[in-house]
Amino acid sequence: MNGKTRTLVQYIICTGAFLSNCSAGMFNIALVDIARDYQIGLASAQWVVTAYLLVISVLLPVMGKLGDIRGRRSVHNLGYLGFALGALGCALAPSLGWLIAFRIVQGVGASMYQATNMALIVSLFPPEKRGRALGMISTFVAAGSMIGPSLGGALIQWISWEACFWLLAGTALAAWIMAQRFIPKDQPEEQGHIDVTGALLFGISLTGLVTAIHLGSEWGWGSLAVVVLLLLFAGCAAGFVMWSLSTSGSPFIDLKLLSDAATNTGLWITIVTYMAAFSAQLVLPVYLRHELDAPPAMAGLIMMGYPLALIVASPLFGSLSDKHGSLPLLTAGLLAMSGTLLALGFLSSSYPMFLLITLIVLLGASMGMITSPNTSLVMGRVDPSHLGLISSLLALSRNLGMMFGTAAGGALLAGVDGYRMVFVLCLALVFGSLVLLLFTVRQARHRRHHEETVSPS
Repeated sequence: MNGKTRTLVQYIICTGAFLSNCSAGMFNIALVDIARDYQIGLASAQWVVTAYLLVISVLLPVMGKLGDIRGRRSVHNLGYLGFALGALGCALAPSLGWLIAFRIVQGVGASMYQATNMALIVSLFPPEKRGRALGMISTFVAAGSMIGPSLGGALIQWISWEACFWLLAGTALAAWIMAQRFIPKDQPEEQGHIDVTGALLFGISLTGLVTAIHLGSEWGWGSLAVVVLLLLFAGCAAGFVMWSLSTSGSPFIDLKLLSDAATNTGLWITIVTYMAAFSAQLVLPVYLRHELDAPPAMAGLIMMGYPLALIVASPLFGSLSDKHGSLPLLTAGLLAMSGTLLALGFLSSSYPMFLLITLIVLLGASMGMITSPNTSLVMGRVDPSHLGLISSLLALSRNLGMMFGTAAGGALLAGVDGYRMVFVLCLALVFGSLVLLLFTVRQARHRRHHEETVSPS
């Protein structure tokens, strides 16, 4: 495959990241109109978003495993087609029930291409170009997040909310046609079948956790329903671990993959940094509107500094990680994010607007400095037969970070002290991740030195 074709394939694969985040932004704007048209409350309409995210989160590891067994190209491309058909059904849905049902179909499709996109990138690009290619996924994520709300608002105002689904269906269908034409066929990396028992235990436990997160801020974290959901998560998670360790066949998730400290650290860094970023994106617009009396358009324009910085930083630092290694940039990124969160922890109405805008841009730049090297580091440690599974676990870690960030921001958001508490919590987690990374690297070096010392000459 020549360089031009490889670049085209990269853009085709990254289109999925754009579609998912553009879709999320569109329907955060559209919920009021959906609730009005179906004559339902806003809380009921929220399930249009929640059901979609829940299905993606539960199915990501399943689709990653399926990609390893059946071939990542086929799973990825079928995801585009499923997303398109789900969006088409949503545009024609006669009731809220049908709308949620087709959103679930859309979520199944999104989980298929999200679970396999990074694995495809790693398998198609040589190591010296891999960091930049993986960084492009973050660029498309940021572009989708930036364009989604404004594009959705324009379509809703001038046409209807159904037009958002028509546009998504057409774009996904075009992506499917291009993917079928240009993404090269691959061979399955692993023989076997999906461990249904393990998959069910994992899915039920994650469903309990995700649903509890979404309902906790609305019903109260001590409410009976939320406590029951958290107990369901804990019980099924314990059952999943026991089953995975005791089964004689091929487990749904081989826990031996997670025995590598560096891989675990990379997954943890993904969760924590996305949590910090999404907490800030929830808290800062509220702070701008309520504390600084910024008009809505100005608040939106100021917040665009985050995705714009991320769009520029992700491929740039991805390229630098290819040349200089992932670890130095990842360390610098975590340090930069910690410093930014520390400064935001002193947030007050006396903050100059220029300083606040600078911190928002720095948050996006530090996120770009982290994501590409971290992803490259984790994916580079995995056997090719498990690339799909690890790719899906990284995507799941991103989703969990987003949900934890939303939950933490919503729970702590009450006055200036609430704003500060969000940033202090995120600072503690991000700086703790930096310490964990340095400790992991130090232990690995000591272990390697010890092995070289005691190995026979």
